[in-house]
Amino acid sequence: MPNVAHPLFSAPVDRVDPDMVRNFLALELEESFTLDYKRNIDGASDTVAAMANTYGGIVLIGVDAHPKDKNLPGGLVGVKVIDKDRLVSKMATTFDPPGWTPDVIPVTLGDKILLVVRVVPDSVPQPLFHQGVVRVRLDGRNIPADRRLVHALFQQADDPVFSCTADPRFAPAMQRSSYQTYGVRPAPDLVVRAATSRLLRMDGARFRLHGTTVDALMMSLSEKGHVSSYKLPERLRSLLRRVDSQQQQRPWTIDPSRGHGRFVRLMAGHDAIDKNGQARLKVQCTAILANGGSSLDVFFDLLFWTGSQPVANDLWIQACYEAVRALVFDAFPPLTRELLGSGAIPTPPVELHIVSDTEQEVLSLDERINTDLLGKRTGGGILRRGSEYLPEDLLANADLPAAVLEALRNIALDWRFLHPNFPDLRE
Repeated sequence: MPNVAHPLFSAPVDRVDPDMVRNFLALELEESFTLDYKRNIDGASDTVAAMANTYGGIVLIGVDAHPKDKNLPGGLVGVKVIDKDRLVSKMATTFDPPGWTPDVIPVTLGDKILLVVRVVPDSVPQPLFHQGVVRVRLDGRNIPADRRLVHALFQQADDPVFSCTADPRFAPAMQRSSYQTYGVRPAPDLVVRAATSRLLRMDGARFRLHGTTVDALMMSLSEKGHVSSYKLPERLRSLLRRVDSQQQQRPWTIDPSRGHGRFVRLMAGHDAIDKNGQARLKVQCTAILANGGSSLDVFFDLLFWTGSQPVANDLWIQACYEAVRALVFDAFPPLTRELLGSGAIPTPPVELHIVSDTEQEVLSLDERINTDLLGKRTGGGILRRGSEYLPEDLLANADLPAAVLEALRNIALDWRFLHPNFPDLRE
């Protein structure tokens, strides 16, 4: 399975070369929400418009259909040199509002010229009309949007929920009642959360978190070679040992206290039972088909009970990276593969949250975590939480350590630590 951040989806235009395209074609991916193959430029602008109104994606032009399966790439037929200008001109004159066109990148493979058309939905003035019609992309095909869907696209264009510059919206609720509902008592002292959300489609009635989907998620989150026992990967087990090396580490299990066809929570790690203030760490992964099943929300949480000592600098910082890494590489791909038929969908915006227990008024967040590396804080006030989006350019290039560190620097600045000095993250 290709990485969710395959470079063809996000690499700078000048870095898209024959080897990258050849590698992508070798994956033999089926046409999907975000991928389409075209023999020539006929019909390409229609597909571009549909992708622009949905999830974005790539149209590879100059690729014939496979003789046994039209949804797979076949032989290379190539296009004419002039076809790039013809396609750009057609899109410029048939798209409304005018002025937007996608990246159209010519690449030569042998004696054949291919066009890589790359659609980034965040840059699109949605809804985008093509020849007077709004189309959307569903299951490798383009369909006209009905009045309800067009209305939703107009609303989405102005809705800050979908804007990466808006405040992150998936901060954990730290009230004790929230965690008692999940079988976690008492509420943790600190939660590190990585979260993301992907719009699926406006009509989400058919989406369910079936047993096969949940099992695929549990296996992806488990140690390779131990997927049948759902053992935590070594990266997370090492964090648990840092907190308490003597406690038993439990494998992934499904939270029995709550769950249905559109909600599942997986749990692992130390027992979440109060043992005389003993420090412990619990891991949770939550998948929710929200908004009537039209969107997928995924959370990866590390829940800390700190005991009598704050969490060490390098431990909570590494925990932030591990939460993001598990979300991006282990949780999101199997869910999109099971729900949408493709694990190659680019990762949507990722949020990072660091939150302390809001019911304990006497303790500030900087008393839950060691902040020596952040330097001297200017100003006063009690810290409760920090939230930030990961930089999209670093996330798209799968540079997670740099993305997490940049998010942490911004959080530290929000906390009024003006000169934070973060250590290198262990990849």
